[in-house]
Amino acid sequence: MTRRVVRPDMRWSHLNTKGANSLFAFKNLWRYPTVMMTLAMLLSIVAPAVAHQNPVMLGGNVSITPTTGQGPTDPAELETFLNDFFATTMKEYHIAGAAVAVVKDGKLFFTKGYGYKDIEHGIPIDPEETMFRIGSNTKPFTWTAVMQLAEQGKVDLDADVNTYLDFRVPDTFPQPITLKHLMTHTSGFGERWLESLASDESELMSERDWLVSNMPARIFAPGEAVGYSNYNAMLAGYVVSRISGQRYSQYIQEHILDPLGMSHSTATSPAPPALQANLSGGYRYVDGGFEPVPIYKSQPAGFPSGVIQASVTDIARFMIAQLDYGRYSDKEIPEARILQEGTARQMQDPPYPIDPRLRGMTYAFADLTENGVWTLGHQGYFPPMGSQILLLPDQHLGIFFAVNTLDSGPLTTQHAGFQRAFFDHYFPAAAAGHIEPPADFAERADRYVGLYRRTSYPPSTPDKVADLFGAFTYTVSAPGDGTLIVSMEGFELRFVEVEPLYFRQVDGSSSLVFFEDDQGRISRFYTDFVPQYSAKRAPWYELRSFNMLLVIVSVLLFISMLIAAPVQAVINRRRGTDLRPAARTVRWIFVAISLLNLVFLFGMLFGYRPPTELHGVALSIKLLLTMTVMSALLTAAALVYIVLAWKDRYWGIAFRVYYTLVTVAALAFVWFLNQWNLLGWQF
Repeated sequence: MTRRVVRPDMRWSHLNTKGANSLFAFKNLWRYPTVMMTLAMLLSIVAPAVAHQNPVMLGGNVSITPTTGQGPTDPAELETFLNDFFATTMKEYHIAGAAVAVVKDGKLFFTKGYGYKDIEHGIPIDPEETMFRIGSNTKPFTWTAVMQLAEQGKVDLDADVNTYLDFRVPDTFPQPITLKHLMTHTSGFGERWLESLASDESELMSERDWLVSNMPARIFAPGEAVGYSNYNAMLAGYVVSRISGQRYSQYIQEHILDPLGMSHSTATSPAPPALQANLSGGYRYVDGGFEPVPIYKSQPAGFPSGVIQASVTDIARFMIAQLDYGRYSDKEIPEARILQEGTARQMQDPPYPIDPRLRGMTYAFADLTENGVWTLGHQGYFPPMGSQILLLPDQHLGIFFAVNTLDSGPLTTQHAGFQRAFFDHYFPAAAAGHIEPPADFAERADRYVGLYRRTSYPPSTPDKVADLFGAFTYTVSAPGDGTLIVSMEGFELRFVEVEPLYFRQVDGSSSLVFFEDDQGRISRFYTDFVPQYSAKRAPWYELRSFNMLLVIVSVLLFISMLIAAPVQAVINRRRGTDLRPAARTVRWIFVAISLLNLVFLFGMLFGYRPPTELHGVALSIKLLLTMTVMSALLTAAALVYIVLAWKDRYWGIAFRVYYTLVTVAALAFVWFLNQWNLLGWQF
């Protein structure tokens, strides 16, 4: 392991620049194997405020007394804490290498590397030189670039983003999307991950072509809700490029990385030759050992969402500039300013509070307040690497750490992993104050109970089917003690009502607000525990119970048709009653429908290759999706024939009723496929 302890009176002595690659998948995104395991289970059943006052202190939304902890004061003590933490977690989650940097009062306070950047050659992590893919932690750099252009008067944050594009975002809603909406993830765009990476240069597309051909659907009106989407940063980065007249990577290099002396960082992909030796390898743990993960190329359109590679000490420079409101200095850089103070302060204020009593998204970060301490943060993920930035403005403290191994558990998850351990150690929560629930709440609790969909999901690709299995859903339940339990993002939080529709966390500092529709029914909620997302109540036809019942009944009828149709044909032939060509035709149409639908389901189960950012939808899955189109066309024909069957009395009443039931099942299955983007090539 490599370490470097920096005393408060010491500063950097390094310079240089670059490192690369990107991915715009947020840390807690669903992966397809989970969905297919669930499908397997299913089929096994079927087949037998005020600028820069601490907002935590202002909103009245905190149910605990703010902590009086002062954070780390001694680098040696901090090193002991971090040594223990990383020794435990790296062993538990099988992490090959990690690094951390802590800044305090405008200086590098502590930095250290753990494990290896190159296991095969035994090269350890060097916190000053080893470069990690920081994934979505690139976004704060993109937002900084947007604000630079705004303070120069080159862009208007409130203008229709179409003003700055050479293509048009469709007018799905009356309200235009602005740069403010993009920066705060309130644009209404859904997510899009497929084919955002490439393994070969020939697969790369121009920024414009990728943005146009991969634009996700707009799922809510701008400013209505918060829904994290990587497309927001991609579009904003394209605006930066068009307005500045420079490639995104060049702009970031010249206007942020170089002024801050970030010599072991780059916003280009691949990284410049001079920095190639500094790049950390990426690993995954398999069968008791580490194996390298191939390095893929990001589509250029994705650069603003996740391209940057950097050492942790370089990110420390960026954190200092954010904490010092755009200013940075050290012994080699007398003074650099990447933003004017007023602009930098504006970046840390939530511009679009969903409710004034709640914290939310700023122009650069999410409010991740922990244990009563105002905290701004961001997670990053570029497979296989994860990272996290945490800024504590009131403490003039910033932390950044990165790991180079896939499946690092909850290490970089907000309010868990590193963040939880750090705050519990340095800013322990005060005792929670008791909040008495309203006496009549138990009688009203049911109106809140139900399934809610997160406003960040892929609405226009087959990934949407993951929502059927809970990947993008939250649940609200009422245990009967006057509280609500909200299950989301792997957490179970208990809230109590303190005002109509407004709830506080029982043992934490988060709040939650429900919203009503025009009929007074609960339609959605927002909680500042996960300020990147709102949640909309799922309609009955999107509930898992309804869809599972539909699929089970349909599959049983399809299986029965494969048995009943041949039996009927044999019986009719022996009796000499199978004389009408139309009757024989419709029977085999139903057999074809049933066979196509069953082959599709079992093909998805046994021949499935998960779509990924790199591979997109596999050819085998495209062929299976072709079957759904064929089945839908035959279902339309079957509907015509079943009407004729009743009109011309092809069979006895029992068979006519039976074929009608199968027709209904086929129609329901077509609806199911279309609902979850499995009807044809929706990607």
